Amino acid sequence: MTEKKTVAIAVAVVAILVVAAVLVVFALPGGNTSDGYTIKANVTKDCTGTPFYVGTDIGYFDAYNIDFRDQGDLAYGLVPAALIGGQTDIYDGHPITIINLLKSGAKVKGVVMSGYEPDDGDVAKQHMHWLVDATRTDGKVINDIDDLLTIGHKPKVAVLAEGVCADLEVQIWLTNNGYNLSDFEIIVLSDPYQEAALQNGSIDVAVLHPPFYSAAEEHGDVTVIATSMDTLGQYAGVSLLVFTEKFIEEHPDSVREFIKAYKAAQRWSNDHQVEAGKLTADTIGLTSAVPHWFSYTGNITGADIQPWIDAMVEFGLIEQGEFVPSDLFTSEFNDVWGAPTKTEPLNPFNSKTNKDYGWISTIVGDRQDSAVSEIDHSTHFAELLEIADAIKPASSKSG
Repeated sequence: MTEKKTVAIAVAVVAILVVAAVLVVFALPGGNTSDGYTIKANVTKDCTGTPFYVGTDIGYFDAYNIDFRDQGDLAYGLVPAALIGGQTDIYDGHPITIINLLKSGAKVKGVVMSGYEPDDGDVAKQHMHWLVDATRTDGKVINDIDDLLTIGHKPKVAVLAEGVCADLEVQIWLTNNGYNLSDFEIIVLSDPYQEAALQNGSIDVAVLHPPFYSAAEEHGDVTVIATSMDTLGQYAGVSLLVFTEKFIEEHPDSVREFIKAYKAAQRWSNDHQVEAGKLTADTIGLTSAVPHWFSYTGNITGADIQPWIDAMVEFGLIEQGEFVPSDLFTSEFNDVWGAPTKTEPLNPFNSKTNKDYGWISTIVGDRQDSAVSEIDHSTHFAELLEIADAIKPASSKSG
């Protein structure tokens, strides 16, 4: 089975290169502006979009003079190809995808830590949820992985794509529970379609990212039987913001400023998850959403990446010693990594988006309100909102 899996991933990598060759023909040209190079991205309408929505609508990209261009929605599995082909300049990917890019010959490097698992144990903020139908037509009640083996057929588990986080972490989940990949049927199905497939019986397990798992759970009739923390633990949500080596060499200042804006947008999302979820849901057409949880510091260490490498070796996707963590990232921009000293204000730039939503401002003149400046970033977002409400001026109810 491992041999078949390795072949499948190799085919997927070749497919990426073929698609990249096509995409480069249609790539829109970038251009230098007075504020630096135009940074292009294909912002997918899923969990990866939140930092871009926040950066654009809340105002962080403007604040850091980022000339940002959204090239439009693209299937998540094609974004790495768009990076190789020059259609996009950035990609937020997990170590498995970055390694597959490197194996294909792409010269890319992670520049800052992006995604991470929350350290407070809050299931609602974890990277992925494994969902089953709580109202199956066959009357079976599924509470854990063992129950799946009682349904009378090989359980069908849906993953976003081959060679991505869901694919690898499903294998780890099965192995951790004493099962083989051959005991289950793996179905490739994009996150937006998994809830419907689960409810109509086409699949038995949906492996979903936010915001789609939060939407499915809000709709009801599903049971969470596992999360990403059951696979790689605190490292299960690790992702890096990636640029090509060529772009890093030619536009280091633009990379540095983009990192600052991107991480600030991610910290805003962590600090204001209710608002980030609302912004994400409205943008992609959901009734509600929970955004990804992001690394506050942006620090990249070998310890964060090694578990992914070990898992890929275990399942025959790479050879022992073929990759080491430092192959995946550069420390050139570590001067902009580090823990923030204060929470991100809810309305840092008095943006139109904040005003339209009626979100309060924690800016007083050109000073941040001292009442929120010392909030610990490990504090749950609900507590942050309570603190914000307590200091909200009576006259600011309409934003």
